[in-house]
Amino acid sequence: MINDLLVMSRNQQKNALVSETIKANQLWSEVLDNAAFEAEQMGKSLTVNFPPGPWPLYGNPNALESALENIVRNALRYSHTKIEVGFAVDKDGITITVDDDGPGVSPEDREQIFRPFYRTDEARDRESGGTGLGLAIVETAIQQHRGWVKAEDSPLGGLRLVIWLPLYKRS
Repeated sequence: MINDLLVMSRNQQKNALVSETIKANQLWSEVLDNAAFEAEQMGKSLTVNFPPGPWPLYGNPNALESALENIVRNALRYSHTKIEVGFAVDKDGITITVDDDGPGVSPEDREQIFRPFYRTDEARDRESGGTGLGLAIVETAIQQHRGWVKAEDSPLGGLRLVIWLPLYKRS
């Protein structure tokens, strides 16, 4: 929990972000490989539909890597058997979706899950672990990169988390 608090505090200090040009596929390939291995060990299926391409982003690689890792780990934690990760790009930005077949989150809780220390009733048991800071860290990191994150119903029956980030356009 102390580590999560430190991460959140550091992320909230905008000036602490060291930014650079990065390619989405290089940034997130290791996170996705590790998650696929972890899913296999848990007897779950993790599918990456439309993996990230060499799309340019400008930002802090550690913060952006951590954001995706956090939502994929949540999906692994709360899913029953299946997680799907998808990437899409248009002229303005990258959209990342992470779907799971877990219990989902009620409409009332969806806006709250990004608040520090907020945990839904389903997430409060000892088995699931967590501190209630993960999605707050994700939202802070994504917003600092001029993006957004939201929660909605997943077609798999659980939760879908959607991240949008702007593409880097050299002036």
